Amino acid sequence: MWKPDRQSKKPLYQQIAEYVERRIRLGEYPPGSKLPSERKLADELHVNRSTVMQAYEELRAVGLIESSVGFGTKVIGDKWGYQPRHAPNWRIYEESGPFLPNVPFIRRVREEIRKNPTIIDFASGELSNDLFPNYFFKKVWHENPYEGHLGYDDPQGFMELRETLVDFLQKHHRIHATASSILITSGSQQSLFLITQCLLSPGDAVAIEDPSYCYSLPMFQSAGLRIFPLPVSSSGINPDDILTLHRQHRIKMIFLNPNYQNPTGTVLETNRRDKILEITAELGIPIVEDDPFSLTAFKESPPGAVKSL
Repeated sequence: MWKPDRQSKKPLYQQIAEYVERRIRLGEYPPGSKLPSERKLADELHVNRSTVMQAYEELRAVGLIESSVGFGTKVIGDKWGYQPRHAPNWRIYEESGPFLPNVPFIRRVREEIRKNPTIIDFASGELSNDLFPNYFFKKVWHENPYEGHLGYDDPQGFMELRETLVDFLQKHHRIHATASSILITSGSQQSLFLITQCLLSPGDAVAIEDPSYCYSLPMFQSAGLRIFPLPVSSSGINPDDILTLHRQHRIKMIFLNPNYQNPTGTVLETNRRDKILEITAELGIPIVEDDPFSLTAFKESPPGAVKSL
């Protein structure tokens, strides 16, 4: 449990304001969620209520929270430029399905791989069998068998796994996170499904790389989104294209695969990353970053995740 540092030269109210802002930024307090009352938070942190009142006033001044008599204090609902939707629109998926096109080319690739096991399959993004650490996994399981519950766990995912990911993100990607801000999904497609259904509405305009991962497109189409391409060159996408699309279509979200982009393999240049962050921050456009391949580098170290910037 976090506590303000009474030995610090920074005022207590400012420490508390930064602590609450950090929890909002990490998603522990999502847009529209209610914050603890001033009295409750003061009791938890062992400070005067007036100190918490001053901290909340700081956050209200920068437009992060709002308070109303009888309803308490909550995070601004449109902080990221959208209103969260609380229920997926299942009707769209019932009518059209999540995988609209049955792409003949993909089907043919799968058939050829089944016929000839010597073909190297780059489509799935998985390691070759002889590179996968099967022995290591067996050894760890044998030496440290898990004796806990193997049924349904926390809806956000196994807590020890999330705590491990906090350390992993800090060590390998320089990304600060907390276990409470992490949601475990069964692959990126489930992540995209949750994002499109809970954070976007049919008719919203989104920007994706061109070319892009083929299985993501049907997901966006089935959610009723308007899809606009960001051409990928040898240096990645051009940040100016984001400005053009936003002027023309009011882009609500951008989907990027900056490191070893699928399918081109390109790496988004560092100066372009900075420019993209500058533009999206100015326009208030969220970036969804897909990074499945950074740890597969053979020699060079790819740039850090956009999130780490």
